Amino acid sequence: MARIILDRFLQDQEGGAPSKPVLTSMLREPSLIPDQALANHIYQCTINDCCYGPLVDCIKHAIGQEHEVLLRNKLKERNLSFLDENQLRARGYDKTPDIILEVPIAVEGHIVHWIESKASFGDDHSHRTYLNEQFWSYWNR
Repeated sequence: MARIILDRFLQDQEGGAPSKPVLTSMLREPSLIPDQALANHIYQCTINDCCYGPLVDCIKHAIGQEHEVLLRNKLKERNLSFLDENQLRARGYDKTPDIILEVPIAVEGHIVHWIESKASFGDDHSHRTYLNEQFWSYWNR
């Protein structure tokens, strides 16, 4: 809602639609918004956003990190040899799953070469997005 209101405000001010980067930068840093009252409202919207606000992003990130640690611990408990994302980046990989198994394993009849840990709920749309933006690049490598 805040994005829509800010977009309309900027259209009225500038006579044309603002670019996405301009909108995003103003949402991240409301002090860039020329109207102080609107800047305050946008700030309040972002802070109180229970789905996409900075607090929620922080919580999601922390949960994701926690589950990656749990995953590495489980793999170590099972004496599986693997490289994690940091090790892969150090070797020059630009796109990395969370884990690459140095020796693939079979899980329920499927060969597993790599693991991407997602600690949040995934609906069909999210899975398609992850497939296109992340997973297919791992598959192709």
